[in-house]
Amino acid sequence: MHWTLFLLMLFGWTLVHATVPIRIATGEYPPFTGSQLVDDGFVNHLIRQALAQEGLEAEFVYLPWKRSFQAAQQGQYDMASYWVCEREYQQHFYCSDELYRGQLLLYFRAETPLPQWQTIDDLKPYRIGAILGYEYVPEFRKAMEEGDLDVIMVSNDRLNLNMLLNDRVDLILLSDTAMQSLLTEHFSSLQADKIRAHPKPFLNYQAHVLFPKSLKGSAALRTRFNTGLKKLKASGEFERQWQRLLNGEFIPQR
Repeated sequence: MHWTLFLLMLFGWTLVHATVPIRIATGEYPPFTGSQLVDDGFVNHLIRQALAQEGLEAEFVYLPWKRSFQAAQQGQYDMASYWVCEREYQQHFYCSDELYRGQLLLYFRAETPLPQWQTIDDLKPYRIGAILGYEYVPEFRKAMEEGDLDVIMVSNDRLNLNMLLNDRVDLILLSDTAMQSLLTEHFSSLQADKIRAHPKPFLNYQAHVLFPKSLKGSAALRTRFNTGLKKLKASGEFERQWQRLLNGEFIPQR
């Protein structure tokens, strides 16, 4: 009887602790992440699927980007979705394997085209819209902090695009997929026709999930996540979700 009771208690403890979700700090960046998106957006759905491959459940907590990063760094969350794996971040985080590759482009109004540019210095004559909490290339951040660039910070991409359309800034930075999502969701075709992208990418980036080194189990969790991600890519599920992204299926139908 003693052993039966012990085994029942152990089984009950296992059930309780097996269902504790992995808490993930994230933010709003449609169609990749978003509380109002189908399946929480492409990236967060991919994270959910990768964890599920390893028998783990995901819980997403949406915060302003800067706060989500800081809270994860302090160990308040198990993961941070999603970031570029900058060298400076690696002091405080383990980085996952690559989720996907993307580009940031410079957008401008068709009536005021951006000429060829090669370095950050070439952007000094322009008013640039940027987002609080987003991470940009180090040269851009440095020029912005030193006052060499005329940068106006706002809280989200929709406000940023509105500023561009209303001639309050000359340039904004956004991925091509995010721009298409934004135009489809919130702007008219007439407004979309006024926007152009410069062909030279501002940034080629690789997307990762971050695991705080301040938490003891982060290295092991990263290993399990990477294993699940590999399974998704090997099975063809990643490609299926990527096609959903390209088809606009993470944007809610109105």
